[in-house]
Amino acid sequence: MINVQGFNEGLRHNYFELLRMLYPSFMGEKNLDLKEEGDWAYLETEGQKQSIFLGDLDQEGKRLRVKQFLFQDLDLEGRVSSPFGILTGVRPVKLVLELLDQMNEADLLNYLQDHYLIEGDMAELLVDIAHFEKKAFADFTRDSYSLYVHIPFCPSRCDYCSYPMIKSSNQESLRAYVDTLVKEIGRFQGITRPPSSIYLGGGTPTSLGPHFLEKVLDEIVKIFPESPEFTVEAGRPDTLTQDVFSVLRDHRVTRISINPQSMQEKTLRRLNRQHSIQEIYDSFALARDYDFTINMDLIVGLLGEGIEDFRDSLEKVIQLNPENITIHTLSLKNGSKLFEQNQHLAASHFIQGALKESRTLLREKTYNPYYLYRQKKILSNGYNVGYSKKGTASLYNMAMMEEQESILGLGMSSSSKFYYPEENRIEKVGQYKNLRDYLGHWQEKTEEKLKLKEDFQW
Repeated sequence: MINVQGFNEGLRHNYFELLRMLYPSFMGEKNLDLKEEGDWAYLETEGQKQSIFLGDLDQEGKRLRVKQFLFQDLDLEGRVSSPFGILTGVRPVKLVLELLDQMNEADLLNYLQDHYLIEGDMAELLVDIAHFEKKAFADFTRDSYSLYVHIPFCPSRCDYCSYPMIKSSNQESLRAYVDTLVKEIGRFQGITRPPSSIYLGGGTPTSLGPHFLEKVLDEIVKIFPESPEFTVEAGRPDTLTQDVFSVLRDHRVTRISINPQSMQEKTLRRLNRQHSIQEIYDSFALARDYDFTINMDLIVGLLGEGIEDFRDSLEKVIQLNPENITIHTLSLKNGSKLFEQNQHLAASHFIQGALKESRTLLREKTYNPYYLYRQKKILSNGYNVGYSKKGTASLYNMAMMEEQESILGLGMSSSSKFYYPEENRIEKVGQYKNLRDYLGHWQEKTEEKLKLKEDFQW
């Protein structure tokens, strides 16, 4: 167990996350203790005690000295390397964006490597993405916003998933949810400013079926002015039909995601994904008839897969030539079946190599990285990165991850973020996370959002 004592709350959290990231095995039976006493910090584990002099350092100085010690000087059995150095947050590109205006590129690369101990090729990747995103955000104003609408239904729960999910076979719940969601969307009647982007996510929104999907989309296009980017997650091929695609096309949808996660039949069965590889090919071919920009997701580190399996999946997806490909690293979250079964280190040894290999291969095929983020409990200190062909990057993915504009979230479990750039401040409103509370009390959170909306010219 990792114990951090004596520091203020911010430092305790910072140190704990770095230690958990570098030494995940100490989250079990092993003990690792870090505590502050006077001018010193002491680290004790496996019968060894080490000290770090802090003197009269301020909080930032303490944070940096202790984290650099933990990363550079502490070397215990079970250490998992990290290309991100001492960074522990989920938004490393956001940090780089903030630094871009403060120093030239050469100084910035040196700073990332010397101050945060980030590996050289990772520092270059972060800076490249930050430059790309800065151009994408050039037209944002204080009143820019994107719309997110959440659909918590899926045909089945994949073993790696921990999100609140309701089976789409539960038609009574599905009908009640859609009726309530339409009411919530309708409360924003009167908005005249078009959103920068619209994103219908989940869950699997297309699991609603054409009738209920159309009902939700009808209300969105009625209430919100047309957006140049409208994405619907169509992740599960077993939910995709000609009728579904027709509904999407008729409601101004421009982008979809068809997410195999793996192109290995054995893996799909193991993950409880109730579709075949052939259904992926069939759905992709059908979607091409509707002129959508298509993203496809793959996951590195799935249980039972090695580097050859991942390489084969990536090559098959590249052959399909979607506009976007997103490479995720498996994150073992509380509540997922894989976490509960403690099945989480089987493939971690090859993850960093697979991520670098995919970056090289995708760039050769004219896919360039355009956004990147991390997650807690991600295997082998990996990361998730989206690649796109020229002119097809998702503005929503970038804006949402770097928190560069407001996000209006609607639906159960959605999160709204109202961004005040003049103060670099974000006000958050989270909608209820279970169906009963959402159906019964959605108005309470919606009123909070409507009040904050008045601060912007939407």
